[in-house]
Amino acid sequence: MASPIQIVLNPENYEEARDAGGGGGRKDFFAHRDAEFTAHRAALMGQIDTIAGVLSAQAQGDVGFVKVILRREAWAKSHRPIASLFRHDRTPVVGGGDLGVMLVEARPGTLRQVAAEIAKAETHTEMRFNEQKQKDEPYPSARKSETGAIDRIELYGPSDRRSFSVDEAVAWLSNPMTGSSYQVELFDSPPPRSEWDRLDPSHRRLVESFVAGFAALDRGLAVERLPNRRHKQPILSVRLDQSGDQPILRLNDAPVSERRRELAAFNPDVGRHVRLLAFLDSHPLVRRIELPGIVVRAARPSTAVARTRPADVTIPVRDSRRSHPRLGIIDGGIGEALSDWVIDRWDVLAEEDTDLAHGTFIGGLAAVGGALNGAEICPEPDGAELVDVAVFPNERKAGAFASYYPDGLPQFFDEMETAISDARARHGVRVFNMSLNILQPAAPDRYSPHAARLDQIAESNNAIVFISAGNIQPQDLRPEWPADATAALANLATARNDGLLTPAESARNVAVAALNPPGHDGCLPFAPTRYSRRGPGLRAGVKPDLAHIGGAGSQHPELGHGLFSILPDGTIVDGCGTSYAAPLAAKTAAVLDHAIEGEVSRETLIGLLVHHAEMPTPLQVKALAPIAKHMVGFGMPPSADRILETGDHTITLVFASRIQRDQQINFRFQWPASLVGPGGKCRGRAKITLVSTPPLDARFGSEFVRVNINAVLQQEQANGGWKGRLEPLYLPSRREAPPIEAERIEHDLKWSPVKVLAKTFPQGVGPSSNWRLFVEYLTRAGEIMPEEGVPFTVIVTISDPDAEQPVFNDMRQNLQALGTQIADIRTAARITPRV
Repeated sequence: MASPIQIVLNPENYEEARDAGGGGGRKDFFAHRDAEFTAHRAALMGQIDTIAGVLSAQAQGDVGFVKVILRREAWAKSHRPIASLFRHDRTPVVGGGDLGVMLVEARPGTLRQVAAEIAKAETHTEMRFNEQKQKDEPYPSARKSETGAIDRIELYGPSDRRSFSVDEAVAWLSNPMTGSSYQVELFDSPPPRSEWDRLDPSHRRLVESFVAGFAALDRGLAVERLPNRRHKQPILSVRLDQSGDQPILRLNDAPVSERRRELAAFNPDVGRHVRLLAFLDSHPLVRRIELPGIVVRAARPSTAVARTRPADVTIPVRDSRRSHPRLGIIDGGIGEALSDWVIDRWDVLAEEDTDLAHGTFIGGLAAVGGALNGAEICPEPDGAELVDVAVFPNERKAGAFASYYPDGLPQFFDEMETAISDARARHGVRVFNMSLNILQPAAPDRYSPHAARLDQIAESNNAIVFISAGNIQPQDLRPEWPADATAALANLATARNDGLLTPAESARNVAVAALNPPGHDGCLPFAPTRYSRRGPGLRAGVKPDLAHIGGAGSQHPELGHGLFSILPDGTIVDGCGTSYAAPLAAKTAAVLDHAIEGEVSRETLIGLLVHHAEMPTPLQVKALAPIAKHMVGFGMPPSADRILETGDHTITLVFASRIQRDQQINFRFQWPASLVGPGGKCRGRAKITLVSTPPLDARFGSEFVRVNINAVLQQEQANGGWKGRLEPLYLPSRREAPPIEAERIEHDLKWSPVKVLAKTFPQGVGPSSNWRLFVEYLTRAGEIMPEEGVPFTVIVTISDPDAEQPVFNDMRQNLQALGTQIADIRTAARITPRV
């Protein structure tokens, strides 16, 4: 019997006052190592004294920025040295870098105050009797604990600001597709000139020297602040040109209409770039200097007409009397062969600047992929109404991109956002495919402006963009994935330049990697393709999110790449690329969105895909567990039909809500009676997936997720307490000691917006059939929970692995007896505001 997914209609009934807890106590990181601590304390004071001396002699004033680098075991919020040492009132935290790196604003006087506090830290190990544990334990002062938490203190300097040479910069910026502008991120935004009188002398000198430095660079310089919807990460566009104009400084947000102007020719004079970069490298206000990205397609299209399978397929005719799943395709245009399925076009490109092959191949997978490839590759029914978001001009035509977007990527994203908002308003399109990447690797310690912008677009439109993970360059292709796990690991160890491309590290959208097709003799079916880029992206979370069939990276003499679609004129061709994996996952999301009444939240749509995704067989080998998430994320999603309905031996509950400040969710229920044995032992399998939309702040690098939402499934114990029974999906071997923060981030996905936990209990566990789903939150040090709370969806599945017991009916009856209101998710929008 089919058992549909159930949604809890009254989640507000399970909200309760938050138990904030006490957090971890003060830790002595140098317990019983008194001599080592004495040397460590002296070293920190020496580092501070050196930095204070540099700031005192600084030509730009005495304000500077300092890296406070914590030891690995001190990454937890409770160990941050901000209560006694780097207090907000003297050295405010202004951002972060890699995990455990705090960036603080400092002056010589405030740094000496910090040094004075460090000097007061006791050098001996203070002990105190712990009543609960009945033994003596180290009991350090706050000063000693915080001093011990710090590994070292460094001045933020030129090597932190730039990672490319002048020659590399000139060569890269000479490509018109870049917009030819440096992207300069600042620690703080200079206020308008009329407000300088409000600054203290030190900050005024900092701002004055910054403006004066640009003015001294002579003619042919344009500086303007790029629009930033959240106003937390000021970024300047800095461009050298061949005009004779005086330096143009627009340090406050300029409207889009003002930014779209004719640009003077780029100036490739190396000497001028040396002067500009020397100024930016040395100015304290500058945080990062980046080269702009170039948009590229993530596919290697085939030019050969398919010779075998399929011989002839007719594109289905759209039945306008009924509705269909809807999908937006952000690309260079869709050809005439699919015109019946294209319901609207956002067409800013002149006909001579279009390149329809890539977008048409993607649209063909959505409209006729099943007939061309079969259900094993394209599991959804053929047919999808397409909105053609044609914003990417022909990349092979010199100057085409620059003619539409002279300022480069910022203008490109502006156009994309306008198009997405229009498709959302006119046609209710929620799911978009963007098989485009930016030719910049995702960095583990930096949430890129490209990902941040794409996330802002998705969030403001309550939409999801499916992004390709990116393709490896031909010279760096890995060998085909072998059947032997040891050989696979060896190939990965020697691979190079195969990391994700931005904006695939996006926190609000879905990045998709590519798998080999079945039925192709030249590759292992469902293994990662040789061209698909791998994660991780940022350190918090799993990237890519999902994987799907993208075509083989090695050609078969008859099947080619083994993935088929059409050219603009309807000709059937084969192709491969992460470009073509992304729309297959997007199609399933669109079918889900279409099958569920009302507006499904982004969190629920993503959660349904992730929760039901399955690890491809070649990666289920235990030896590959540590790298599987970097290759395929949470796996390959099944069809929407399989997601929405299961057998009666399983029940899946969706809990879509919003966690508010000072609240937690406590949802109690009974384990299915048919799975409860003598003594209350509960057997079966349980899995939970959590997807949340926490606040983000790019200034904090790897720690850009500012609120952690956590969900656990717990069983009541004999003493009345509760014990978590599930384990993170990617937990390595069993841990003997309690994990430190670094391990929770890497393996437990702490701070990740997407978490998955599961466990099978074949013999039964625990003393009770009383369970609860418990959802709570944790903010970063200094962060406040947003007034509007944080939206989230938790999906819980409980099943009988033997597929024998009536779990669905048992659980449904239990919940109804407890007053829980549940309904089929497909029709729940009639009676609940949030799905």
